[in-house]
Amino acid sequence: MQRRGYRSGLRAQQVEATRTLILDATLRVMAQGIATLSIPAVAREAGVSLGTIYYHFATKADLLAEVYPHLMRRAGVDKVPLPRTVDEVREAVRAIFERMDSLDDLARAAAVSPAGEEARHASMRQRLELGRRIARDHSPTLSRSDEDRIARLMAVLISSASLRTWRRHLGSSVDEAAADIDWVLRAALAAATPEEDPQ
Repeated sequence: MQRRGYRSGLRAQQVEATRTLILDATLRVMAQGIATLSIPAVAREAGVSLGTIYYHFATKADLLAEVYPHLMRRAGVDKVPLPRTVDEVREAVRAIFERMDSLDDLARAAAVSPAGEEARHASMRQRLELGRRIARDHSPTLSRSDEDRIARLMAVLISSASLRTWRRHLGSSVDEAAADIDWVLRAALAAATPEEDPQ
């Protein structure tokens, strides 16, 4: 007789609730201006033991890698479909800008803190790969170095710092900022795409 594995929907909900509690506490610690985020500080803020933190996040790097995605979930950015093509980038940027505008003060403070910088750095590899894929799909003849340039450009254009610059410092509307990003991205792709030989 084969035994079935034990699965509990309630247990899964409890695990997710504890992870969320820890990640929210991490945001609060980050928002307090602590330059170097510590696991004990997060445990105190969350009201849980160090063991509980380490059960959910084996290392500080693992915790930081989850902070930025957690922040994006809080803003609803995770509901925005990832663009698959250059044509989809403008709409994705519009949706991201609108959701980022909806972040509360705690989330904004955490995002601009030094620990927020570490969290963004931890998620950069996935963001760069998205940019490479879009560049490759748009222009299959791009060199790897040009794909990398386009990916880095996209990462900068849709970074939270760029979003703040467009919205707060330049006073751009969501539509204006999305149009600017679309224009820059298309100009870069056009400059990098080799011209076909006329026959």
